[in-house]
Amino acid sequence: MSLLDDYQLLEIPTNASEQEAKSAFRRLARKYHPDKNPETDTTEHFQRLQAAYENVQNAIRQGAQTADWKPFSFTQPDPFHTAGFRHSNQSNNASDKAQEAFIRERQRAYEEMKRNNAHQEKTRNEAIKAARNTLNEKRIKALYEEAFKASENFTSDGYKGSSSQQTNYDIPPYQSFIDDEMEQSTEDRPKVHAVKLDAAKAAFRAATYIACFAAGIYATLYWQDQNALTEMDTPNPRYVAGLYPQFRIGTNYTLQASSLYAEPDSTSKVLEDIPAQVDVQVFKQQGDWLTIRYQNKNGWLPAQSTGFGSIRNARKTGCFGYPGIAPDHGELIGSAQGNSRLRILNQLPSQSLLTFQSFDGKPPFSIYLNKKQAFAANFIPRGQYRLVLETGSLYHHACQQFLFNDKKRIILDNVDFASTEQTLTLSNL
Repeated sequence: MSLLDDYQLLEIPTNASEQEAKSAFRRLARKYHPDKNPETDTTEHFQRLQAAYENVQNAIRQGAQTADWKPFSFTQPDPFHTAGFRHSNQSNNASDKAQEAFIRERQRAYEEMKRNNAHQEKTRNEAIKAARNTLNEKRIKALYEEAFKASENFTSDGYKGSSSQQTNYDIPPYQSFIDDEMEQSTEDRPKVHAVKLDAAKAAFRAATYIACFAAGIYATLYWQDQNALTEMDTPNPRYVAGLYPQFRIGTNYTLQASSLYAEPDSTSKVLEDIPAQVDVQVFKQQGDWLTIRYQNKNGWLPAQSTGFGSIRNARKTGCFGYPGIAPDHGELIGSAQGNSRLRILNQLPSQSLLTFQSFDGKPPFSIYLNKKQAFAANFIPRGQYRLVLETGSLYHHACQQFLFNDKKRIILDNVDFASTEQTLTLSNL
């Protein structure tokens, strides 16, 4: 998003003062705060307002005034107009080039300002890091001196003397823990100092080994927790209790051989043995159990033993098992790294999958869209694509398609994406 977009999002002119920007942000923040909109999710828009306000404040303080910016829309070929793309009717190429050059210059100045801010932040972090390193060095040196003083009453024959004795001695330099320097210093020192130094060295090494061992245990536990979180976040079509209850009532199919129980308890009487991959009729779901009918017998079956829909539909789609948790709105399925932008005005009454099939040999990728929610894709690589829209219900993660009411249609063929913004409207028409 450019600085001009930030001004437009705050609904202020490009020559607005810092106080005007602050007043506009407060007004919009009160209007779009998530706590003020319990029936509508305004979190994403509120976060954009915060980012835009910060960028505008930085621009005003840096003196990057943009009073002479003008709104601009790039012209597009006529075939895209019928497919849902909005474009300007201007045909003056010279004016277009002048506007492009002007916007590039302003964007360059804005990016330079961001780099300067990043450099200042990096310098600050380096200064904090250097101060922390100095503090840690002082703490380690103090620990070394305390360990050496505590070892004065230890000898090779054991503990001698009492803690009340006061002994005057010189503490070796901190660098003397290096073996070569210690060997050279022990030749010139009295034997008692060498014994004290050995004890201090042993105590310091013991403390270091314990600290390293504790750090290793902590790191192991940390990475185990991270791996567990990764496994939970990774789309995995496994059973989740109570997920998609609207698809349970009606026809389901068994995933493996199961038993039909008289009660919702695996220790109750078994009424019938049900083979794998056969249809059963579900009448009710109670927790993790289903009331079903199989071969004129009613009973209870564990919900995790059945899949959604009929076995015929599962074989047709090739999707067996559990569908997994639905993707988030705007989630990218595949890989796409680019800077072209597409604003999607989604008016579809059901969830959908917008797939980009490249004519340039790039791997295809898709964007998952919730019903009637707009989305701005800022990561489309440059090139020519065919856009395929897929709609349906109950998206299956492993199969990357909808299990029921799956419909596909090509909405754009051989469309060219460059480093510009385009708009696409999705509707049932």
